[in-house]
Amino acid sequence: MSLSLQQDRKRKKKNALLSKDTAAIESPSSALGLGTSRSRARADTLSVPSAQGEINKVKRTFQESTANQVASWEQGWDTILNEVFEEDAPELAKAKKNLAVSDTSKTMTKDANKEDVGKRLMGDVSEVFGLTDFQAAGIVGNFDHETGGFNYLQEIKPVVPGSKGGRGFAMWTGPRRKAFESWSKENNLNPDSYEASFGFFVHEVQNTSEGRFMKKLQETETAEEAARIFSQGYLRPGKPMMERRVSKANYYAGEE
Repeated sequence: MSLSLQQDRKRKKKNALLSKDTAAIESPSSALGLGTSRSRARADTLSVPSAQGEINKVKRTFQESTANQVASWEQGWDTILNEVFEEDAPELAKAKKNLAVSDTSKTMTKDANKEDVGKRLMGDVSEVFGLTDFQAAGIVGNFDHETGGFNYLQEIKPVVPGSKGGRGFAMWTGPRRKAFESWSKENNLNPDSYEASFGFFVHEVQNTSEGRFMKKLQETETAEEAARIFSQGYLRPGKPMMERRVSKANYYAGEE
């Protein structure tokens, strides 16, 4: 066999091997014998880089579709909420404002100034009930004492073991606490808010027998008298600690 003929055969064999390797690379599904006839036909038309590009394209499409779907769900949910609560928007806004008070800490607010709470209460009590400053001070001084300087609206160490203790400005307990919490709920108020405590206090005085002390209070002429009448007639504490109540009342009346 001539040298040229041998070289020609080697060249053909080499080309055949190269063609087989290229086919395996360009048609991975055929080379592996995997997939349906349709998937093999699709894979056979793609080179390795093209196949990877197709995979990436599918991934991007899926991610974009998922993101759009989530956005659609969120938008739809917001629309539903707005439609459902549209009529109650003012009440919800009011309730949200009242939730500035922390339920877990049981304090008026983390940043509230107790003197500001006391001064606000002095003005509200005087206006609603038509009381003099020292008469209002008798009430506010008692509330100051009950709440530890308007720092706590939940009794820290209940007198009755195992009970929930007092709650609110007056540290209402038992049935009165339940009535206070129910009244707050009915009026969309946070029980630990200023509005809830003051509102329920007004409600009790004006609409229940708990307001029977008011006539005697309106006859008092000093903050001390007012503090004693309010403590005995409305709060009725187990341990009065009257000196402290009177001291607080005198403070708000400007006598200390």
